[in-house]
Amino acid sequence: MTVSYASAPALPPGTPAHTRWGWINAYGVVAIAVLSIVQLWAMSDVMLKYFREMAFLIATARTAPGGYPSSIATGMFAEMMPMTIAFTLIGLVSWALFALCVVAAYRDHRDLGRLGYPRRFHWAWSFFGLFTPFGLLVYPIGRAVVVHRQSGAGWAPMWLAIAATTVGLLVTLGGAVWLFFSMFDAIASMRAMVA
Repeated sequence: MTVSYASAPALPPGTPAHTRWGWINAYGVVAIAVLSIVQLWAMSDVMLKYFREMAFLIATARTAPGGYPSSIATGMFAEMMPMTIAFTLIGLVSWALFALCVVAAYRDHRDLGRLGYPRRFHWAWSFFGLFTPFGLLVYPIGRAVVVHRQSGAGWAPMWLAIAATTVGLLVTLGGAVWLFFSMFDAIASMRAMVA
């Protein structure tokens, strides 16, 4: 037998709508959004430098009788290595933050039960974050809806997570478009060198 929201026992007055783990989950989503912006920022300078040197390398190989100097290729590899290490570290931190979001969702689910909430959004929905960045929003949104129906409050963590994801998405999309056009400029400058 399922319990409908209408027939669920009323929560005692003053029952909190938020737990610290619900906030940790929301701030985990914020941290992941910030990390995606930092990753784009860290990548853009190195990628542009790489494309400019690649343009120089191709132009030199086409115009110089002996081809390009091997020191340029070695230098490019040396410049890309820190970015590779940084991406690996950022990836590990992202996975740790995702795991924190899942653990926070589990503990939030448990704490809401201890506070007397008969209906709770299941913490396993937080695993949707594995498939898409928007999947990280499933638990905060579902939690807010279920808690609000029972207590009349509980929207704040949801709005924080939505705002962070939206800002992160807009900034990274804008940065990616800028990086894309900057790389085309590097390619255009290479064509000008070769011509």
